Amino acid sequence: MEDFVFPGPLVFLERLFLFLDEDMTKKRPLILLSNDDGITAEGLAALEKHVQALGDLYVVAPDGERNASSHKISLKQPIYVHQESEKRFSVSGTPADCVNIGVHRLLPARPDLVVSGINHGANLAGDISYSGTVGAAREARLLGIPSIAFSLMSRDPLFYDAAARVGCDLARWVLANGLPPEIFLNVNFPDLVDGYPPRIRWTRMGHKFYGDFLEEGTDDEGRPCFRFGRDALQYDENDHEDADWRAVEAGCVSVTPLRLNFTDEGSLHSLKAIYDGDAHARQSGAHTTPEKDA
Repeated sequence: MEDFVFPGPLVFLERLFLFLDEDMTKKRPLILLSNDDGITAEGLAALEKHVQALGDLYVVAPDGERNASSHKISLKQPIYVHQESEKRFSVSGTPADCVNIGVHRLLPARPDLVVSGINHGANLAGDISYSGTVGAAREARLLGIPSIAFSLMSRDPLFYDAAARVGCDLARWVLANGLPPEIFLNVNFPDLVDGYPPRIRWTRMGHKFYGDFLEEGTDDEGRPCFRFGRDALQYDENDHEDADWRAVEAGCVSVTPLRLNFTDEGSLHSLKAIYDGDAHARQSGAHTTPEKDA
């Protein structure tokens, strides 16, 4: 057997630090950040500033505003990616496109967490269905990755930093504890004047009434057209105290667990029973077909 030669102290320390550095890199979480307000949005910058302390952060965001794009993906359009700087990319597609391309093409490995936001304006009650911010988080969860969507009730950029600090704490908590299968979080911040510490409420999706907020006008060429204006905030006053919008109006941070599976189990069984009963009645001749109008 050959004799073992112990390396010199400088070589030993160099190898030790290299080993520790590699080991720490392996354990450092990989995080993907996106949004629907675009790569230059203030909410994105605030979240990026704080969340980068939690791990190896990559930013993949739309090259411009993609508000109300929901979970749309660009099936028939080419998607272009531009590298803004190291670990920062802008994408010509939707927020969901950004997450998909980030996970499958731009990041060095599968991320441990996807965060989306901070959106310029709240995503509460039924607005969740329209939100591109929520759509990005939903896309990540479809891919099996824990995710959080962040939105700020205020449209004043002064509150972004305070919201981002709270968002960073929630992201740290999810990294440490994980989320149940097929569950992702929709988080809405109030006007965080003093910022910290926040009051957090775990909430359910509230209800909102939607009316006609179409505006008639003309385009640049004088052709008649419709545009959507800003709808009035008409939340359902009959909602329980744990509704998301009630928490934000009370100055609390609303954290709502959302699920991918839209199936309503109660209705599944009750409607099936009614349908099966009607089918049996039809087969037995108890129900007759209405006569057509002459």
